[in-house]
Amino acid sequence: MRIAIGLGWLLLLACILSSSCEAGIDWRLSFVPLDPWRTTNGQTNYVKLNGVQFCGRIVDVTPHGIRMEGEWGELGTIYFPKNGWSFLPEPPHYPEFFVTNYPYRAAVGGIIPSATRLMAWVSGAYTYQTARGGPRTIRELDYGTPCGPNPVLLAAMQKQLQEAEALRREKEKRRIEILQKDAARGDSSAQYSLGVHYLHGLGCETNQVMGIFWLLKAQEQGNMEASNELQEIQLESANPQTLKH
Repeated sequence: MRIAIGLGWLLLLACILSSSCEAGIDWRLSFVPLDPWRTTNGQTNYVKLNGVQFCGRIVDVTPHGIRMEGEWGELGTIYFPKNGWSFLPEPPHYPEFFVTNYPYRAAVGGIIPSATRLMAWVSGAYTYQTARGGPRTIRELDYGTPCGPNPVLLAAMQKQLQEAEALRREKEKRRIEILQKDAARGDSSAQYSLGVHYLHGLGCETNQVMGIFWLLKAQEQGNMEASNELQEIQLESANPQTLKH
């Protein structure tokens, strides 16, 4: 029986399973694969942890899975079809691979684009007979069996998330303290950054008064970024419909 897991939790889990939550927002952090939890080899795992994304054109359907021409690899490294391929005299050649335990209805000629968010595990090699009767061996991916989350792994991931969030907040707090000291000493870059942090509540409580105060301080020293930010604030005040969300 499949157990539903909320999208909000999956987004958070995707964040900690990526390289870092501190390097800025990246689409990979919020990427949630289709059927995120799978059972394979008797174990239940989160496929984004060590799986690969795949996409392409289905060229054969068997009782064990589907053979495809396309791409597979780490998130952000594959795309099907490639941009502009339809404008080439001949479409580019794509390597073949086999996806075992594919759980969905499939038909020869069907397209699985990268936007479908499919992932699987690299599991070994697959050999089939070509039209000429000879054997051909290609890479095999294992989709696994979609299922509910592994309670033990989920608890560990949640703990990691809490620890990562606590560390992020502590670093933001230190960052604000450093900016406050540098801004008080007259550093225009620090004044601009501190103003932005206050305006958007980055590592501190949102405080528009303090935000504008430090932006004005930076502007007085010729900081163009601060001037541009203040101009945007004036435009937003004049036209409420342009307010940022």
